[in-house]
Amino acid sequence: MASITDLVLRFSEHERPIGTVLSDDVLLSQGVAATLKYSGYGVILSRAEQIDVFTLAPIPNLPLDETCELTDSEWAVIRPLFLLYVERENAVYLEASRGMGLDVYGRSVSEITGDITNFEVELPKLAFCRGIISI
Repeated sequence: MASITDLVLRFSEHERPIGTVLSDDVLLSQGVAATLKYSGYGVILSRAEQIDVFTLAPIPNLPLDETCELTDSEWAVIRPLFLLYVERENAVYLEASRGMGLDVYGRSVSEITGDITNFEVELPKLAFCRGIISI
């Protein structure tokens, strides 16, 4: 498992070291936001302290912040949403610079927002997990 901070740092230092105008703090906030959205539909194992004996599902009861640890499978679902959030925030910064005469590169905020909406519609299906009960 790796913390959200570690995963975002890996992203900013190794996966996208250039092309993003966002600071590490902004990237981290996008990582937490994507994880919070995921946690609305699926349980993050590092936050669960108990197991529901009837459904065998973890019961979340720990706070979620940048120190929250994610499994590889959780990050595999959260990462695409994180990337969309980062792309949108980056586009907001770039579009704001248009007033200073700078050329903007990449997709527009409205295009990215549409992709985010589509992904968030699919997220409940991706995050769904149910313990198997056999009789």
